[in-house]
Amino acid sequence: VTYLIKWHIFCFISIKMYLKINKNIDHLSRYIWIFMALISHSILIISQRMPNVGNENWLSGNLSLKVNKHWEFNLENQFRYSIDNIEFDRNFTEFQIKERVNDQFSWGVSYRYIVKNHDFENIFQNYNRYNYFISQNLVIGSNSRLNLKYKLQYQRRRENFFNTNKFIGELRKFWRFKTTFSYNIADWKLDPKLGIEFFIRGNNHPTDQFNKYRISVGTQKKVNKKQSISFKYMYEKQYKSWNPEVFHVLAIKYNYQLKHQTKNYLNKQNEKNLLFLIYC
Repeated sequence: VTYLIKWHIFCFISIKMYLKINKNIDHLSRYIWIFMALISHSILIISQRMPNVGNENWLSGNLSLKVNKHWEFNLENQFRYSIDNIEFDRNFTEFQIKERVNDQFSWGVSYRYIVKNHDFENIFQNYNRYNYFISQNLVIGSNSRLNLKYKLQYQRRRENFFNTNKFIGELRKFWRFKTTFSYNIADWKLDPKLGIEFFIRGNNHPTDQFNKYRISVGTQKKVNKKQSISFKYMYEKQYKSWNPEVFHVLAIKYNYQLKHQTKNYLNKQNEKNLLFLIYC
């Protein structure tokens, strides 16, 4: 928790300093300054010894439906496996409902069904996970190229024993605090995105559940208006004095977005097409 408080103080001071930097410095240089400050701070918290290191690939696909400018539905499936021994780790399917309140604030809920290979022993366990989140999106700078996003999420995951009392299964709860920086580089299609996230365990946690943090660097490539592919490298580590778990993750995600074509939307499209034909 001490690291979490330090991190948010660091973010606050960084943004204040960012806004006061000499106006003659170009916006890309300002972004690089924040990036270097973030990395320098991250190095200080990566200091635990004798880690238990693992390497994984996360492959996922997401189908998004925008009902209107406020409501959005997402259906995602993700498959994870260990690169070290090419063994299945877990697979989950998640359904999410999200509301965009305004240009800055959003909130949402989701349900995730997980099948997990317990300690890679081919003992498969089933879990139900519920997520509740709120987020704030800030655009910084006169040219609106730097984007800062805060996300707070609470999640509950319980092991599922079929035909048994539902309260027997292990319960894990996390509070998650995530900060993401992204920058829109002019005339460049692979805009960088940098994130850091803290996982704070809930009360009455299992003995093998620990706080942890995750650092990520990635980008997204648009295929067309509906399709895109995102690439991300993640470094995850437990807060544990001896033998903490460390994961290096390469995540690849395919996104397909649909928009619900309401009558108003279709009428506007018809008007645009009509105007185009008139002026042609």
